[in-house]
Amino acid sequence: MGHVNNAVYVNWLEEVRTSYVYERRGLRTMAEVDFILASITIHFRSPVYMLETIDMRCAPVRIGRTSWDLAYEGHAREGGRLVVEAVSTQVQYDYAARTKAPIPESWRALLTADLVQP
Repeated sequence: MGHVNNAVYVNWLEEVRTSYVYERRGLRTMAEVDFILASITIHFRSPVYMLETIDMRCAPVRIGRTSWDLAYEGHAREGGRLVVEAVSTQVQYDYAARTKAPIPESWRALLTADLVQP
């Protein structure tokens, strides 16, 4: 069909989300990750054609007690065409107790510093 399959977008969102969290928090290993993905809503705005390069970005748009939302945009590098918008909800998680947990204050401060209006 000449365009990227819609399932690929979820991987792109995971890559930009992981990069954002690792860079902002200074994480080094997967063992340091203390959240789970709760949901993703994706709006496909324009097809991505084979061999196109897409620039993805994300930023926090909501911070709760135990969860936080990231909003994403993806643009075609050549021409800047909007191809995708999405929002994901992450829940802070205590893997040992297998339950949600409050957002650590140090992480809350970083999210707050980056917070944008949706």
